Amino acid sequence: MEDVNRFFNVDAFYETLIDQAPLGIAIQLTDGRVIRANDSFCKMFGYTMDEVVGGQLDDLVALEGDIYAEAGDVTKRVVHGENIFIEAVRTRKDRSRIPLSIWGVPIREGGRTLAVYAIYEDISERKAAEKDLRRERALLERVLVDSPDGIVLFDEEGVVFRTNPAFEHLFGLDPGEALGHSLWEVVGRGEKDADIRDNIKKLRDKKRVDHEAVRVRKDGSKVHLSIRGAAISRFDSSGEYLAIYRDITERIRSEQELANERIYFENLFMNSPLAIALVCDDGVIQRVNESFEKLFGYSSWECVGMNLDDLIAPGEARDDAEKLTRDVAAGSILKTERTRLRKDGSRVDVQINAVSFPVAGGQKVVYAIYQDITERKILDEKIRHFGYHDALTGLYNNAFLEEELRRLDTSRQLPISLIMADVDNLKLINDAFGHMEGDQLIIEAGAILRSCCRQEDLIARCGGDEFIMLLPRTSLLEARSICDRIRQACDRASKGMIPPSIALGVAAKDEVTQDFMQVRKKADDDMYLDKLMRSERSRSAIYSRIVDFLGSDPRRRAHISRLKKLAESFGTFLALRQDEIENLDLLAQFHDIGLMPIPTDVLYREGPLDPEEWEDVRKHPERGYHLARNLAPISPVVEDILCHHEHFDGSGYPRGLSGEDIPRPSRIIHLLCAYEVMTGWRSYRQALSPEEALEEIASQAGKQFDPRMAGLFIKLHRTMELDGRLI
Repeated sequence: MEDVNRFFNVDAFYETLIDQAPLGIAIQLTDGRVIRANDSFCKMFGYTMDEVVGGQLDDLVALEGDIYAEAGDVTKRVVHGENIFIEAVRTRKDRSRIPLSIWGVPIREGGRTLAVYAIYEDISERKAAEKDLRRERALLERVLVDSPDGIVLFDEEGVVFRTNPAFEHLFGLDPGEALGHSLWEVVGRGEKDADIRDNIKKLRDKKRVDHEAVRVRKDGSKVHLSIRGAAISRFDSSGEYLAIYRDITERIRSEQELANERIYFENLFMNSPLAIALVCDDGVIQRVNESFEKLFGYSSWECVGMNLDDLIAPGEARDDAEKLTRDVAAGSILKTERTRLRKDGSRVDVQINAVSFPVAGGQKVVYAIYQDITERKILDEKIRHFGYHDALTGLYNNAFLEEELRRLDTSRQLPISLIMADVDNLKLINDAFGHMEGDQLIIEAGAILRSCCRQEDLIARCGGDEFIMLLPRTSLLEARSICDRIRQACDRASKGMIPPSIALGVAAKDEVTQDFMQVRKKADDDMYLDKLMRSERSRSAIYSRIVDFLGSDPRRRAHISRLKKLAESFGTFLALRQDEIENLDLLAQFHDIGLMPIPTDVLYREGPLDPEEWEDVRKHPERGYHLARNLAPISPVVEDILCHHEHFDGSGYPRGLSGEDIPRPSRIIHLLCAYEVMTGWRSYRQALSPEEALEEIASQAGKQFDPRMAGLFIKLHRTMELDGRLI
């Protein structure tokens, strides 16, 4: 041994083995400190060697709370002398998770543990491969189970070893009944055995067979099938095959029923809801159906033998009707709309479809179909109306405006003024309060524009929030006066949740040679300049309206007041910076601004909410987020507003965040808000005592609440109790 040591340094060998090992290796003292690690460990977890050596191993590889506890248990077991091999998840420095094989090996001497070998193998690729394999197997199983076609698997002797539910249903079998039986016993039933054996032989040779055949169900009934047989693997000699059976009984039946086409044609003719007449090429009626009798008021015997055009197209319509009949008899296919006359003299709008076809004797018969389109004509008129009108406001739309611009662009209409109008903050309102509130604002804006214009002026809605006002024979000065009236009307109409505000731009065409598009562009530029000048003022008005709204309800005002006091006390106790305390105060005031559209009878209802109401309430963090991000005074806490109903265990909403992923101010305000709600007065229930509320908070620590914040809040409460102060 001494000779070996002379030429072979064992210590250097083990050092090299650790350093060059592809596995991550760390040597940990019993107090958890790392005294040695290799490069593979550092690369695996994203640390430098200086960051690793001297650090706590579990602090390095188990950064998440759920993993940290499990890792600590493993460390304890190894320190107590247990050799451990597990597969588990650990975290890198960047908090990304990595699946690992982990060996924990105690280094013992004299019955006690001196240190621990922690060996880590990255099994990400293996886990991914296993997941892909499971998914592939699940997919194939799903295809087999859910296929609407019957599928059977059998060996080269024809013995069945797997069937799917569709196969069992197709042949009337109980689950598993076919297993272990030959295929011809299952679907041949003594009648088709030879045919099935022959197809299996072909399948062994060709690896794939397609054909149509009849097979026999368990109850003896026959079924027409499209059958595909295939080798499960074309590249080995496993001798396993599958057959796919598709029921084509209906197709066969349809082909057989085509022979009865004449009967069906007769039924179609007699029972069609459309009026049908069979007419000779000279216009004489051979037959009519019942719908023809009802549409035109004649009985069948009154029609047969009469000239069709004499009967339903007399007077001024006769010449046109006769020409149509001649054209169809000559081979034209007719589809047109005309007015025809009933027996009682009333007129009816009809769509006429007609075609001729030859019959015996070299003659042709015209097949004329009449459909009453009176209701459709009425609907078309309505559609034409909506084609030129905006459905939401009832004003004209852009299509009508473009036509009117061409009509009015004449010298006798000069000067023509153009006002461009754009509703401010529509996207903000849609995002924060929903499109119904935004639509209401558009309707109100349209009403304001209409009220400020003359009857001969043209107002059109040309986009989501844009309107154009065309003012013939109106000077630029007069148009600016109308703009002033619109602004005054907006100020008077400020009764809703969000005050209407409209940016306006104006331009005029005074000369025939001026290009109207340039006039429109000038008005558009003027409007955008006005929008820029008004934007901050408009948002400031919205902010003021929100502040007024929050203070208008005594219950909401009391909640906010108590919450702000709690936030200040707790923020000070946590030694937050002044700016953090100020943001916490801001969050206490505005965390529930997303509840503004919710009716008070829903917010303060004593009984349970219905599902739609509860879903609307759950959306308030997102509404508050959209509103706050557009208002500068509230924007510092926009993310905190979005997350203030997230739970520490991930069971909250709207995003299901958990743990440290939830912003700290959101975790704090969620805790304080819960305490205030539990201890504050509510008309529908008795308030809890502070002690009862603290017990509830303690029971929800780590679930609903951040356990650290919950503990500190309870500590703050105890401290203030000792000082004779209560919160």
